[in-house]
Amino acid sequence: MDMSFKEKSAWISLFSTLGIFGYYFYNIALLHGAPAELAKEAALELLLKAIILSVVVEVIFHSVLSATNYKAAEFGSDERDKMYEYKANNIGYTILVIGVMLTLGRIIIVEYNPDFADHNSSMQIPLLTAHILMFSFILSEVVRFAGQIFYYRRGY
Repeated sequence: MDMSFKEKSAWISLFSTLGIFGYYFYNIALLHGAPAELAKEAALELLLKAIILSVVVEVIFHSVLSATNYKAAEFGSDERDKMYEYKANNIGYTILVIGVMLTLGRIIIVEYNPDFADHNSSMQIPLLTAHILMFSFILSEVVRFAGQIFYYRRGY
């Protein structure tokens, strides 16, 4: 079965997001136990690199995809594409809402019990709240792209 332009686009976004942000979160986890100021600087540097690399990779690969499939790129989305995107967006949004709620819960717990973060060594990742939000966002995007691909593969 030949893939549509939108399905190819979803595959590109899925692999680039998994690769770039998988590397990002792996390196963030390695910062556990590093001195706080050094870890914060490294985390910021990793974040900036991941965002810039993500934009560059997406632009390059989607440009190549559009250039090699210019008729499909000009045609745009049909009803099936829109339905698959809608269904996948709903799933991704649900994941994002759960992540935001967990982050808010963490903020409230730490606000009312400041010793909680000090007693749990797993909480010593720099800018943990920001990384929980970032992870929620990236996970929702991965689920969204995977959902689109699932619906394209399933065919209805």
